[in-house]
Amino acid sequence: MGLDELIGRLERDADARVAAEEARARAEVQAVTAAADQVSTHARDEALARRRAQRRARFGREVAATTQVARADGLRAEYALFDRVMGRTAALLDGMERDDEYLSTLPARLTEALRFVDERAARVRCRPALAAAVRAAIAGRGDLTVEEVPMMAVGFSVVARDGSVEVEDTLSARLEQLRPRLLIDLLAEADR
Repeated sequence: MGLDELIGRLERDADARVAAEEARARAEVQAVTAAADQVSTHARDEALARRRAQRRARFGREVAATTQVARADGLRAEYALFDRVMGRTAALLDGMERDDEYLSTLPARLTEALRFVDERAARVRCRPALAAAVRAAIAGRGDLTVEEVPMMAVGFSVVARDGSVEVEDTLSARLEQLRPRLLIDLLAEADR
């Protein structure tokens, strides 16, 4: 083998080694790039997942706050409506002293109220428009007197003369006694 042939063979071996090293370097570059891409994709996915979770949490808080405000507005509206209905009802009660149905219940309601004064002398307070019906209902009871009170609510009150007992049976007082139960019923109905 001649020198030229030996040099050619050494050059070919060197070229082959260089090509092999270049191929190995390219493979390493591709592997590192693929690993970097995978790490980058994983990091990007984790960052996106964190952002999504933060957005979901923020959205949940905003929905809860908005729901709370809407519920409060709804309750305020329901209370306002309830107050208007109660006010209108109270205004309608003013003319009940001439209502036959109400007047027909007056004797029974008086009898019930008088149970609490237990045969003690008492006065029955009422509006002048109800005085005749009250007198008729307590006729024969000498221990009872009727006191006409023009500014009184529709209904009556029974007051023991010694001041120990007072029973109020006015329509406005009865309406106020119903108020909490009506409000609870309204709110329960609104929750359905």
